[in-house]
Amino acid sequence: MRLRGLLLFAALPLAGFGNPAGDVLRRQITESAPGAVLNVPAGDYAGLFVIEKPLHLIGAPGAILRGDGTGNVVTIRAADVELAGFLVRGSGRSLSDDNAAIHISGARAVIRDNRVLDMLHGIYVRKADGCRILRNVVLGDSASRETIDDPLRSGLNPADAASGEFCAEPLSQDRRGNGIHLWNSSGHLIEGNIIRGTRDGVYFSFTKKTVVRGNRVERVRYGLHYMYSDDNEFDGNTFTENAAGAALMFSKRLVLRGNRFVSNRSQRAYGLLLQAIDDTRIESNRIEGNTLGLYIENSNNLSISKNRVAGNYVGLRLSDSTQGARIFENDFSGNIHPIDTSGTNSANVWAAAGRGNHWDGEVALDLNRDGIADVPHHEPDLFGGWRRTFPAIGLLSASPGEQLVRFIHRRIALPGIPGVTDPRPLIRANEVAR
Repeated sequence: MRLRGLLLFAALPLAGFGNPAGDVLRRQITESAPGAVLNVPAGDYAGLFVIEKPLHLIGAPGAILRGDGTGNVVTIRAADVELAGFLVRGSGRSLSDDNAAIHISGARAVIRDNRVLDMLHGIYVRKADGCRILRNVVLGDSASRETIDDPLRSGLNPADAASGEFCAEPLSQDRRGNGIHLWNSSGHLIEGNIIRGTRDGVYFSFTKKTVVRGNRVERVRYGLHYMYSDDNEFDGNTFTENAAGAALMFSKRLVLRGNRFVSNRSQRAYGLLLQAIDDTRIESNRIEGNTLGLYIENSNNLSISKNRVAGNYVGLRLSDSTQGARIFENDFSGNIHPIDTSGTNSANVWAAAGRGNHWDGEVALDLNRDGIADVPHHEPDLFGGWRRTFPAIGLLSASPGEQLVRFIHRRIALPGIPGVTDPRPLIRANEVAR
């Protein structure tokens, strides 16, 4: 059967004489037996393509699947379809129809080594389990970052995310869809993709038991936009130059390990935002150079360890609505404001198994040389509430007066100043996993 698929396409250039190449390809898709391998030569194949049986379409370098600006360029409705090696472009732009370059509703699709552009959504998975989306390049209409609203701006109810409120932008900006969009499905592997200039990079909604590994997402609104999706793992991804590196909401039992949330900068940019996230591990990530490194609100039972939170304007903003977080073995270095709290923060702990965190600038005693300071570390939040109400007060950051108060408070915990207490601070940053 594999040979038959190869032989059919050996005659494609001649068979296409006088007929559009796209018509020939559609005929081969229709006439091939289930499981056939169709090796598609270089060429421009125009029109829309629908795959309704298990097939392997392998594009040679220079093979282009070109839509006509309506609907989906490739629609995969059958299970066990492979699409590899193509340039796919020219989908419709209907937001209500969720048009995409590659639209998948068949289980176990393999989408690999394609280049996707000139589309609404790049790769859209709808109620199809077990897909593998590997090493694709998805380029949206714009590679430049635009001014985007704060996802937690005043007056916006996070619960509106379910109705798509967080996805909505003015039409002048929002002719872009998401790079990879997953809805109501499970068991995927999303690995090694590059996404740039789309609306959101990777979008999760009601999607579970999926691994997202080794992807790079940049110059989008949210690198990872995520809600109502449990039991997923994110490992070794890079989210950079976005309005938010990742915005995770209303989900539980997640693992974020070894990711980079870096250089997400604007007036209200986040490296990693957690809203109503429970029973989740955040470990060995680099959260660097963001306006706000890590934001946590209304979440429960988090383990936050071995992360490097460095060079942010605000390192960690932790609201009193979050409870049961264990924050330990992290490196807080070079942040203008290491901690921003909304109250006493008494429901969370700053050490585990006798180990706290490393704090930049701390001068601490370690008489027994075990790498743990002999006295607690008090990290103040001098301007938190004022800074959010009157942003201009940030001009006092790192001033001599502010530094003096911080120096004193770190040692004797001045009354009336909000902040956190680390009972077992680490002496050296190199003891924190990088």
